[in-house]
Amino acid sequence: MVSVHGQDVINQLFYEIQSLIIRSLQAVQKVIMNDKHCFELYGYDIMLDDTLKPWLLEVNASPSLTADTATDHELKCGMLDDLLDVIDLEERRTGDEVQ
Repeated sequence: MVSVHGQDVINQLFYEIQSLIIRSLQAVQKVIMNDKHCFELYGYDIMLDDTLKPWLLEVNASPSLTADTATDHELKCGMLDDLLDVIDLEERRTGDEVQ
């Protein structure tokens, strides 16, 4: 996508996707379970139109982690690795990390 649309356009696209996700969570924040001893993984289905506008199709509270292909396996294992980094069970993070 970067080679076709350029880095600035793709950066804007990812910003818009992040904003869409944040707004969807804000819309339901009063009914989401809030327990510091657990977490929930959400799966977002987002479609891009021909102008690269992201459209939220649905949010899955229990997305499938079944991998049918090598690419799917790589994607989902990478996502789970990132998730474990975020929850930091081994307490490796100091809080001073830069995004």
